[in-house]
Amino acid sequence: MISVPTVDIGPALAGEPGAVAEAARALDEACTTSGFFVITGHGVPPELVEDVMAQGRRFFRLPFEDKQRVAPPGPEHYRGYLGMDTTSLAATLGDEVPPDLCESFNINRFDDPAARERAYVEGADAAVHPNLWPEEPAELRPVLERYYAVMEQLCVDLLPIFAGALGLPSTWFDDKMAEHTALLLLNWYPPVSGTARPAQLRRGAHTDYGAFTIVAAEQIPGLQILLDETWVDVPAVPGGLVVNLGDLMARWTNDRWVSTLHRVVIPGGPDQERDRMSVPYFFQPSYGALIETIPTTVTEDRPSRYEPVMSGKWITAKSMSMLEGQA
Repeated sequence: MISVPTVDIGPALAGEPGAVAEAARALDEACTTSGFFVITGHGVPPELVEDVMAQGRRFFRLPFEDKQRVAPPGPEHYRGYLGMDTTSLAATLGDEVPPDLCESFNINRFDDPAARERAYVEGADAAVHPNLWPEEPAELRPVLERYYAVMEQLCVDLLPIFAGALGLPSTWFDDKMAEHTALLLLNWYPPVSGTARPAQLRRGAHTDYGAFTIVAAEQIPGLQILLDETWVDVPAVPGGLVVNLGDLMARWTNDRWVSTLHRVVIPGGPDQERDRMSVPYFFQPSYGALIETIPTTVTEDRPSRYEPVMSGKWITAKSMSMLEGQA
């Protein structure tokens, strides 16, 4: 039966002999089956994760009027605070369902004008828009900036392992990711009292859009993936981070690797009345990166299935469909 494996990447990050190849084999197996795996040995300080979630909770528990001050001024500015009735991830698949029972806040790396200038290509305005920061809690900005930097480095460290899994040189992804447009998102799922609307979830069924996502989440049930037409729980591994592939990576690898439907359900019992935090970091290529089928994924039996696309246009179109899918 397909499962979500746990992969210790510590030896590979430490440069132990043969460890990168071993981790690459494990990642390739996970990426071709479930598209999900849990990493340990990643080196992300647990106290930093706890601080991110604590400051996130402080923000989300502010009055709505305070949070709304950092809401995006329009759908083309996908930054800042998105309230309870603003997103429906299932809408990206054409499903007509109520909005997700989730509030979120997101940032990128483009408060730096030099970074914006390097990353900008025609049409990239929304992707490189600066962040919208709340005044309170004052600790939120510095802790999110620290966490963003740590996750950015972790993603860069994972690239040689992904490359090895595909039979590519260790630096193959580097130029495609050089001016990445990664997003860091805080998700807050408030307690659910009473009965939710029909088909309403904390996060509706969806796939991610970019290359891959790394998620830190509290040990509260809810995250599920669709395997063999059955929704199964993603295991909660203490100290582990969940990694999943996005649509762009599936396209890039000619569907050798899979981008899997996942959702966050409302748990039963006492967990229903507990709030839940998750912190996904969406690692995405440079806006202008041309996503062409990776040569090692093309065979006589599996010719290239896709035309080239520009990374940023692909992801922006997906993001807009989410915001337009309000119910």
